[in-house]
Amino acid sequence: MTSEKSEKALVQSLKKILDETEAETDPRIRMRLRSARIRALEALASPVPWYALFPRWAMAGGLATALALVLTLSLWTSKEQYNVPSGQVEDLELLTTKEQLELYKDLDFYRWLETSDHTG
Repeated sequence: MTSEKSEKALVQSLKKILDETEAETDPRIRMRLRSARIRALEALASPVPWYALFPRWAMAGGLATALALVLTLSLWTSKEQYNVPSGQVEDLELLTTKEQLELYKDLDFYRWLETSDHTG
């Protein structure tokens, strides 16, 4: 019971101090404080949309994750296959090597030698 009495005494003393402070403040300031309190209570009473309940970083992270998932699935399930023809790869190897460049210049002659019969 003593704790309840001490709480009541504390509440009464705080109320008295706040009432005295309110009486001492400028009427314009009191009016601004009251209007701010009313606006805060009205904002508290209005419904909050569901997406405003989450922090912004969580929404941004969720959006980035969803975008990455969509991009990954779209690339993974694409039906186009990019196969490079083997002839083009061989030509690329011929063009990029510097060794035996003279052999490649006379390649037609060497093919002719290979196909013809010179046993004679």
